[in-house]
Amino acid sequence: MVIAIVVVIVSWWLNISAPEWMVVLGCIGTVLSLEMINSAIEKICNLVHPTYHPAIKTIKDMSASAVLFVSIISTIIGAIIFLPKIHAF
Repeated sequence: MVIAIVVVIVSWWLNISAPEWMVVLGCIGTVLSLEMINSAIEKICNLVHPTYHPAIKTIKDMSASAVLFVSIISTIIGAIIFLPKIHAF
């Protein structure tokens, strides 16, 4: 959430365009939504099998990997949007 707030402030400060706002907010929404889904999956896994189980570990790892992947892609998108503006500044 802290990074999302910083990104919104920097976006406002750099005066990004409306389409860039849509992409930035889409990335923020996607990462936060996927993080909530990841947390829900982990809670369900802990409820179903409270002790260690290899299949539960795989499920949790895959869920966390989805969040990591979307975060990396969102960072790349952010770099594409922000780096030219920061460089021009």
